[in-house]
Amino acid sequence: MFARYSRVGGLFLLWVPIATAQGQDPCVWRAPQGRRVRCTEAAARGVRERRSAGERYHILEDEIGGYIRFQAALAIIGLAISVCACGGAGPTAPVVPATAGDLKSSLSTSFDALTIPANAACSISISQHGQVLLERGRGQIAPGHPASVDSLYRIASLTKPITASAVLINEQAGRLSRTDKIGRFLAYTEPAPTIDELIKHIPGLSNYTNTPAYLSGNTSPTTLESLLSLIQPWDGIRRYQYSNSHYALLGAVLQQVNGLRYEEIVQRDIFGPAGMSQASFAIPPQSESVGFPFPSNTDPSWAYAAGAVTSSAADLNRFNQALLNNLFGFGAVESFDRGAGVTSFGMGSGLVNGDLRFTHSGLLDTYSSFSVIFPADRSSVVVLCNFNSNGLQNFVMGIRSIMLTS
Repeated sequence: MFARYSRVGGLFLLWVPIATAQGQDPCVWRAPQGRRVRCTEAAARGVRERRSAGERYHILEDEIGGYIRFQAALAIIGLAISVCACGGAGPTAPVVPATAGDLKSSLSTSFDALTIPANAACSISISQHGQVLLERGRGQIAPGHPASVDSLYRIASLTKPITASAVLINEQAGRLSRTDKIGRFLAYTEPAPTIDELIKHIPGLSNYTNTPAYLSGNTSPTTLESLLSLIQPWDGIRRYQYSNSHYALLGAVLQQVNGLRYEEIVQRDIFGPAGMSQASFAIPPQSESVGFPFPSNTDPSWAYAAGAVTSSAADLNRFNQALLNNLFGFGAVESFDRGAGVTSFGMGSGLVNGDLRFTHSGLLDTYSSFSVIFPADRSSVVVLCNFNSNGLQNFVMGIRSIMLTS
């Protein structure tokens, strides 16, 4: 159920469909070295109850070039299925506002309760019904530089929905089809996965970010050719396993069909139309944003289409609203097939008490991020931090509880 873990090369948490654990204890997870970790019986009972109700949960999480403890990762998985935290403590439950007029104040109070280390920072942007409810920063994003909603963060794998959306836009333009095998565009021998299979992490290709070349050289620039050479051929077996390699290949396909650099394509198709004026592919200057407790030095050429974007919480909320409003023209997010867990626009899907949500999160060196959209009321929550936080999923779902009960 877990991808490979390494202290330096990064942790890869996969989207987890509960249905795949039929016949097993639903709240026992196998840790590295075969260690088994059990949640409380009450939590396990909750999983069984939710499974019997036919609910399905999916989460996307990865880390490029950083390190986070397994216990923290396990907490994220437990929180992703809205049942238990198998390790790591999240913020306390938010206070539910008594009236709608208290909503902004309650959201702000909840953000104040999010644990942030001294000399670190987080920024948040929340919208509902297409209108901004709260935009704030907390802490210090760089020495002497208080965080705001416009502060810059490395968003890591929140880049993936951007890449997937660019693929869908190019499909609308007739440059490719999601059913195309990538061998049509790249020198890739059979068996070759389709574009849509890559988006949905179906091939389960090994992660290039686990290779010695990445681990020893990711602070220096690389070329696309060198990066692609690290990706092992597919054996044709559909594993449904999260991998950054899938999105490196998608970036290469986009370049091939456009005759442009990936960054130029995303600027044209995503950043420009969505009004994301602060988004880029550059490491933020340390005078404006620095990772805690150490700087983030992974070169963007290594993160590429899997995790290279730098952005602000406000800009990512604009991207989410563009998805919710079908600004890009490829259809309503709720219309996409959710059977594989990952949608064709690159976000994991979940349904809790009838509340449909699409999520993605990311970790890159010391930066962590979480983004979720709710089509029912066109809501979006984006939280970006410059430190490795294991409580963002829990925190954001607490924010959603406030929004639903106000």
